[in-house]
Amino acid sequence: MENRKGGNSTVPSSEALKTTLHSAIQALGRGFDVTSDVRLLYCKGAPGSRLVRIEQGQNRDLELTDGFLLPNVPADIECSLGEPYIDRISVCSFHQMAANFNERSGVKGNIPLGCFNAMFNYTGSWQEDAASTKSLALVGYVIPLYEVKLAKLTLFLRNDIKQAVPSSWDPASLASFIENYGTHIVTSVTIGGRDMVYIRQHQTSPLPVSEIENYVNNMEEHRFHKAETQSITTEPLKHKDKDITVIFRRRGGDDLEQSHARWAETISAAPDIINMTFTPIVAVKYKSLYSTEYFL
Repeated sequence: MENRKGGNSTVPSSEALKTTLHSAIQALGRGFDVTSDVRLLYCKGAPGSRLVRIEQGQNRDLELTDGFLLPNVPADIECSLGEPYIDRISVCSFHQMAANFNERSGVKGNIPLGCFNAMFNYTGSWQEDAASTKSLALVGYVIPLYEVKLAKLTLFLRNDIKQAVPSSWDPASLASFIENYGTHIVTSVTIGGRDMVYIRQHQTSPLPVSEIENYVNNMEEHRFHKAETQSITTEPLKHKDKDITVIFRRRGGDDLEQSHARWAETISAAPDIINMTFTPIVAVKYKSLYSTEYFL
C-alpha cells in the first residue's frame, strides 16, 4: 500500500488477501456477461471452469512480496504488484465516459458496460440514459494491490465451447449461450481498493463546465490530497436546483472507517475486485476482433 510520505509500504500477508487472489486466479478464462458489474459472482460457471485452455502441468509457487507466497499457480498466469494513483476523468460526454470505461476493460466501442452503469446509477436503456445526461466526471484514489492475468495473447477455446457458439442470428440460441457462458472471457483481474466520486450532470442543469471542473478540483484536493482529515459521504447527493448528482463509492477496505486515510490502511486486510479486462468469446473463436460473422 502507498505511504503518503513517499514510496510504497510492504503489502502484508493476510488470509483475506490470499483468498481474494486465489478467487481472482480462478476467474481467469471464465465467461462473463459484460452488461454486469465487475464482481466475481457474475462469472459464468463454477470457479476454475474456464472457457479457454490453460497449461496446468507446470504450476509453480509465486513469491510476490516480503515472502508472501501464492501456491500452485498455472504457468499461463502472471501476477504483478500495483501502484496507488489518483484516478480522474475530467468533464466529458456520456459516450466519452463510456468509451473510457470500455478501454479500461479492454472492450472496444462506447456502448456502456455494466460497470459504467453501476457506478453512475444508470438503470434504463443506454439511449435514454445518454439523452438525459449533459456531462459526467469522476475523481478518486485507487490502490491496486495485485493484478493477475492470462499471460498468452493467443487464447484457444475448449472444443465444446466452440461448438456451442451460435453460428447464425438466432435470439433464443444467443440468449441461452450468454446465460451459460457470457459474452466475453476474463483476461485479467485487479484486486485492491478504490475510493471514488462520480459526478453526473443532467440535461436540465444550468451549470457551465467550468463550475463542475472546479468542484472536481476541490474534491480531489480536499478529499484525497488532504485525506487525513476527510470523511466519506456514503449516500448519493443531488444538488437541488442544479440537477447535479454526486455519488460516493468505495470498493475494498473497511467501509466503517470514515477517514479516507484510515480506510486506505485497511485495504490489504479486506481487498476486493476493482477492475477486470475481457476479450470477446467470438474473437477467440474466429481469431479476429473485426469479423463480420459475430453474433455476440
